[in-house]
Amino acid sequence: MLDIALFWLPYVLLIVSCVISVLVLLRSRKHRQDIETKMQAMELLLKNNRKQHDNLMNQFNELRTGAMGMSRKLADLSDQFDSLVEKQNEIEMLDPDGRLYSRATKMVDLGADIEELMEECDLPKAEAELLMNIRRQQRASR
Repeated sequence: MLDIALFWLPYVLLIVSCVISVLVLLRSRKHRQDIETKMQAMELLLKNNRKQHDNLMNQFNELRTGAMGMSRKLADLSDQFDSLVEKQNEIEMLDPDGRLYSRATKMVDLGADIEELMEECDLPKAEAELLMNIRRQQRASR
């Protein structure tokens, strides 16, 4: 009986090792398929993320271009504003009556009365009263 067992032992071990090898091979194929499936999913995610990145970069570039245009427009408007302020100051300097009324307006804002306006700005009483009434209405509406 020992002879028979010793005779068949290598064959039994060979069969067992073949079965184990087949099982390991099948399991490794299953793992490989799982890994390939995950890789495909990752590639799809990467592709979608690249598309999203490209879209965001395009939007960013459009916003940057718009901001640069707005910056130029604001600089132009600022230049125009400065020019208008200079022209207004020139006009005020050329118009002595305008300067007189500007001074009178400032005096009213500082609390001057009708007599002071008439005396300091050479205004008739009616104009001084009118100016005071206008300034009071403006302050009341604020």
